[in-house]
Amino acid sequence: MTAATIVPTTLMRQVIEGMRWLGGHTRDPEATWRVWAEGRAVPIPIGDGFAVVRLPEALGQAAVRALAGGTPSLVGPVLADHSAGVIEVLVPLAPAVWQGTGAELIDGSRLERQMVKCPPPSRRADGRDWLYLPRALPGRPAVLTDPYRLSEAVSIARSQLVSLAGQFNQ
Repeated sequence: MTAATIVPTTLMRQVIEGMRWLGGHTRDPEATWRVWAEGRAVPIPIGDGFAVVRLPEALGQAAVRALAGGTPSLVGPVLADHSAGVIEVLVPLAPAVWQGTGAELIDGSRLERQMVKCPPPSRRADGRDWLYLPRALPGRPAVLTDPYRLSEAVSIARSQLVSLAGQFNQ
């Protein structure tokens, strides 16, 4: 076995474990896998192990690029909801660092149960797809994006977008 075949196999195992971790937040993880096998998205409850930071699509794409440019292995699951024009980043439950950033923290603290609709790992469903798949080691929680690093990346992305917009307005 060569290094080239080891890396994809290891990554695939981490993705399977990450999806298992994510599906484990539902009432029926086995049913979750069946729905994913049918190519449909599954609503996963927010607030039990992770929160979601929702960003406008252009800002979210730029922030994820800035974040991944440093250390891509530290970027946790990231969803693109093309129909709503947003990017959703799964982060640990953490203090709100999002005031004034154009981002919305969804932490499951509302009375009504908040969900994030997660497509299967291999395809788009309901206008949503993964930009970064969940990854985990067996028996461990998934890698989640550090909210403070994400906040810094959002600031960098915002200044880049403002600078770019200024160039077009000249």
